[in-house]
Amino acid sequence: MIDKIILEVKKTECAADKIIKDANDKAEIIIDNAHKESDKLIERIKEEAKKEGKVTIEKEENFARIEADNIIKKSEREKEELGKKSLKNIDEAVKMVIKKVMEGK
Repeated sequence: MIDKIILEVKKTECAADKIIKDANDKAEIIIDNAHKESDKLIERIKEEAKKEGKVTIEKEENFARIEADNIIKKSEREKEELGKKSLKNIDEAVKMVIKKVMEGK
């Protein structure tokens, strides 16, 4: 009778050990899958961040080009105005020089 009880306890222990091993194996698989999924998610997030970064860079480059064009156009207008003013000053300077020459100074 005691042998039967010991045998049943051993069977129960064996079954419990198998259940524990199966649970551990399943837990390992679940953890591995979770790691794989998180790695995939991280890679996807990195790719999305790169795309967003490229879009942001392109937008900023476009803004910079527009601003540069505006600055160039403004500079060209100012250059033309200064050129016109300097021509007026040259005429006046020439007149002054001629006048001084005529006065003998």
